[in-house]
Amino acid sequence: MATIELTDASFEETVTREGITLVDFWAEWCGPCRQFAPVFESASEANPDITFAKVDTEAEQELAGQAGISSIPTLMLFRDGILLFNQAGALPPQVLNDIISQAREVDMDAVRAQVAEAQANPDELDLDTFAAEHAGGGFVLDVREDDEWASGHVPGAVHIAMNDVPERLAEVPTDRRVMVICASGGRSRAIADYLQEQGVDAVNVTAGTAGWAERGWPLES
Repeated sequence: MATIELTDASFEETVTREGITLVDFWAEWCGPCRQFAPVFESASEANPDITFAKVDTEAEQELAGQAGISSIPTLMLFRDGILLFNQAGALPPQVLNDIISQAREVDMDAVRAQVAEAQANPDELDLDTFAAEHAGGGFVLDVREDDEWASGHVPGAVHIAMNDVPERLAEVPTDRRVMVICASGGRSRAIADYLQEQGVDAVNVTAGTAGWAERGWPLES
């Protein structure tokens, strides 16, 4: 199907629909955006059951700010109103196709359960909220062991192994929220609790790095 243009007035209604919606944040002056445009258009033609939408960040600056867009192009993928993918950069065709395939296979009942659990506990972050804050430059503390960190971690995360946190507490910022992540949310929960006791605004990322990777989101190594 042809791509549609979104504005501040139509964005929320569109991304909260049932099914999959991809949104490309772009600008006319952006070279990588022009490079990605035909890839996005081709994918829209190959997937007529999916909504493909574009947001002109120059015309919709307030919307881009609300979405935490700091670099373009940025691609967001929603399914049933839940953000499953959020990444800046011009994606190659095969990568975009893989992201779409993974989105089709996601167990949405499990995702909704994670969201509900996080909403019930304000000290817990579900993956969608975490992805949005991460995209906006939020501080991520990875407390896994060295070998786990080396095998792949959330881009931009800072690494302090769980047992080293007390002696390296001075490295943890106190002027902003700290999002603590491990493999699946257990160790990070303990460290988030410890940091809160030290006066740090810390929250636990419930599904952890494993949940991040399961969504098909990128890892650094």
